[in-house]
Parts: sequence; structure tokens; C-alpha cells
Amino acid sequence: MLDTIQVNYQHTSNAFMASKILKEIQQHDLIACDFEVAIKYTEAELQAFKDELATNPSKLRRIEVESKLAATALDHASHCRITHCSIATNDHTAYVFIIDNKKLQDLILNFLVTTQIKQVWHNASFDFRHIYYNTGRIPINYEDTQIFAKCILNHVDTYKANTGLKELVQCYGQWGISSDNFTVDRMYDEHVIKYAATDACATYYL
Repeated sequence: MLDTIQVNYQHTSNAFMASKILKEIQQHDLIACDFEVAIKYTEAELQAFKDELATNPSKLRRIEVESKLAATALDHASHCRITHCSIATNDHTAYVFIIDNKKLQDLILNFLVTTQIKQVWHNASFDFRHIYYNTGRIPINYEDTQIFAKCILNHVDTYKANTGLKELVQCYGQWGISSDNFTVDRMYDEHVIKYAATDACATYYL
């Protein structure tokens, strides 16, 4: 039984502080990254969409409104916003950027698509669609640990080829949290921030 790894992390939503942290991160040869995202619509906006449906809008508008009401954080990036970017520099140290303003988002995304540092992501196709949607680019130098794991664990029985991060890496304890936590209102919650940091560290470990 592996000992539980304790994650140390710092977090900020300040672009100036984030810039200083990114300069420190640039000194590393390998980093592991992860996003947390949430639906961008507020409760008031969602209620307004419901009210609009009651007015019998045009067919195209109805389709648009219904897609917004049905959207989840796993849907198209146009329905979502990035709430956190976590970057781990080893298996127990991470920085979490709480992205609550466009200046910080632009800073982080520009770093991710321009740095030459090797980036490791788990299920990069999810995170990269947010990067591409917002920048039109993807990182230069990266690997996907989920694809790597899938190649090793390939099996006709799906349950024998589970490549979820929490199934593959169990030395951080039970760090998963409910999907209800991934909202704009809870982006400053310490549990969510620690979860984001642990995801990045676990990716680095993997």
C-alpha cells in the first residue's frame, strides 16, 4: 500500500502574481496541467432562458435556448468558462490559478500555447478544446497520460481498461468531489482549489 502523498499548493487570481509564478514555472523541464470548468450562465440567465421559451420563440432561437439550458461543463466550450488552471511542477507541488478575469485567462492561455516546456495532460482532448476555442491554438510540446495508459491497459472488456485518473493514481487518497462543486459560485472554495491542485499533481505522478 502506497503512502498518501500530501499536496502543497499556492493559489492566486491576481495576474501580476500569476506572471511571477509562471516565470518560476519556466525553470522546469516538465509540468502537468489541468483545467476545471463551469457553465458560464448565471442562475438569473438560466431563468431568463426558461421564461423566453414560454414566449414561443422562433425554431432556431428555441434550439439555441434549449441547448444553453441543457448544457453541462462537459459540453462545447462556448457554454463554459475556465474557472481554474492548475500546474504541477512535481508530484506534490502545484499552483492553482483562479481564473475570474480575462486578463488572467489570457495570460495563462498564452503561456500554455507558447512555452516550450513539456506539458502533461490527462485526457487532453477535453482541456485542449477550451484552449483552442479561446486561442485558436494548442500547446506546442505535450503528452496525454490517458492515451499512454490506454495503450498499456488496452483490453476488450472496458472495465479492465479504465483510464480515469482517480482509478490509475490512488496514492493521494480519495480526493474526488461532487460535480455540484464545479460552479462559478464555488470557484474560490478551498476544497475545489485543493482538488484542482491534486489533479495536476496526480497527472505528474502518473
